[in-house]
Amino acid sequence: MTLNYKNILKIVFFSLIFFFTFFLNVYAKNFPELNSKIALVYDLNSNEYLYTKNIYEKTPIASLTKIMTTMTALNLITDLDYNITISKDMLKGIYENASVAGLKVNDVVTYKDLLYASLLPSGADATQSLALSLTGNVSNFTKKMNELAKTIGMNNSHFLNTSGLDKEGQYSTAEDVLILLKYALNNPTFKEIFTTKEYTLQNGLEVKSTLRGYEEALEIDINRILGSKTGYTDYAGMCLASLIEVQGHEILIITINAPYVRNEFYNLKDHLAIIAYLDDNYSVEPNIVENNQDIPNTDNPDNTENINDTNNTNDLNSEVKENNPQKNELYWLLGIPIIVLIFLIFKVTKKREDSYDY
Repeated sequence: MTLNYKNILKIVFFSLIFFFTFFLNVYAKNFPELNSKIALVYDLNSNEYLYTKNIYEKTPIASLTKIMTTMTALNLITDLDYNITISKDMLKGIYENASVAGLKVNDVVTYKDLLYASLLPSGADATQSLALSLTGNVSNFTKKMNELAKTIGMNNSHFLNTSGLDKEGQYSTAEDVLILLKYALNNPTFKEIFTTKEYTLQNGLEVKSTLRGYEEALEIDINRILGSKTGYTDYAGMCLASLIEVQGHEILIITINAPYVRNEFYNLKDHLAIIAYLDDNYSVEPNIVENNQDIPNTDNPDNTENINDTNNTNDLNSEVKENNPQKNELYWLLGIPIIVLIFLIFKVTKKREDSYDY
């Protein structure tokens, strides 16, 4: 076969197709497609969003509500070791399908015990016991919850119970949950409880993080998740707020409304997929949020700015940062064949021009 200029161009063209297909498949690492309808990833060290999806959408948040319950209680408790005797009223009216820690009437536990029992096994019996022992009834306690929400800038949240069970008029947003978690993690007692996997109450009752149940069902390692709070209701779907660490940076991941399928735990699977992606792609260099959109100020407890509720995926249009060495290598690999192609076209064209008979 004579390698005229047409054959040369064909060879180069198909070589480039193969080259681009191969290397783009190898190097392109897109953010994982999540099962959760609402999600965010936030770097606590640099105070920036790494990923957002529908974070302003008002939604039930299931047992993520218990983060607010716990913080409201912590602000009211003067002695964590004060003994509380569990009464019938404290266990009365708890929804039969609600998760409970296993408290019994006449159990004697401390306030600290009740806080662990609220967060780790997501005990509605513990949150109701906190409410009644601290304010007399659930209504008074939820007023305190809403007062705290307003104080720290959760402007798109309203609470009507301590457990997070679905109730018309009770809602929050992923952004507000982030505001709450940032506030809560500044409290040493909360952070200690949030990052604990197992605990034994004063009465001998052993409680463990609901994430332990996920781990056992899926037979996977969850040690990368330093702290967590799970949640599920029909309207909130599968929810999860977790604290992880990547390259020395503390990262918060919040996901809401993943579908429920028995023993699938799509909320946890989303978090593990995000962790894997961050491990491969995250760098600690400053990130730039596109479209000149401001990141909401979650450091200011008095922030009362209203943020419009939107349903846009990737609200801030920001991407997780990729490792620059890999990107630079990819640019070189893609650039070289383009230069070669241009050179060959020039040479062939020049040769043809030289052969013309004027």
